[in-house]
Amino acid sequence: MQEQRTGAPVFVKIDEYKEILDVLEMVKSKIREIRETLGSINSLRNEEDGELSMWNNTINEIERKIEGIDKIMFEPEQTW
Repeated sequence: MQEQRTGAPVFVKIDEYKEILDVLEMVKSKIREIRETLGSINSLRNEEDGELSMWNNTINEIERKIEGIDKIMFEPEQTW
């Protein structure tokens, strides 16, 4: 969306102009903080995903071992 300008000068009091600049700087600062926070959240989420994957792999390994034990215990003739 492009803004049309009429070419007419806009008069703003210096105090208001400085206040606007301060507000804009504050908004930029908050945006930087938000980006840093989002980066931290993404990093934590990646760590959590890695941990959950490791836990899932461990559970799968335990299940395979239990299935092997079941075969030995309940079908001993076939495993020897």
